[in-house]
Amino acid sequence: MGELGGHTEHRSLGYEYAREDEARAAAAGLDRRFPGEELAGLRIYRVRWNDNYLVEATFSEEAPESRLRDARALLGESGRPVHPDDLEDYKRATEAGGALPAWIRRLFGDRGG
Repeated sequence: MGELGGHTEHRSLGYEYAREDEARAAAAGLDRRFPGEELAGLRIYRVRWNDNYLVEATFSEEAPESRLRDARALLGESGRPVHPDDLEDYKRATEAGGALPAWIRRLFGDRGG
């Protein structure tokens, strides 16, 4: 249990913020409150088309569900949750380096295209 293809399975939370300082404060709060064995990764993405920011927090399998609830509460103080599928789509699109499909831009609030 907890293994996929020989790799430890991780759980990610994504939250969107209107301002960079809000995203950085939320990420810093998680970094202070969660030890490395629970918080396996922490990234901030800038959403180019609407100037918002995404915080992605990845938790190890060892982190109990109660700690993920704590993280959701902290991130939700000033952020809006992003569906896991939408977060993965955003990450794939930005890693590919190409333009993002219009439906993804609309999902994150860009009404122009």
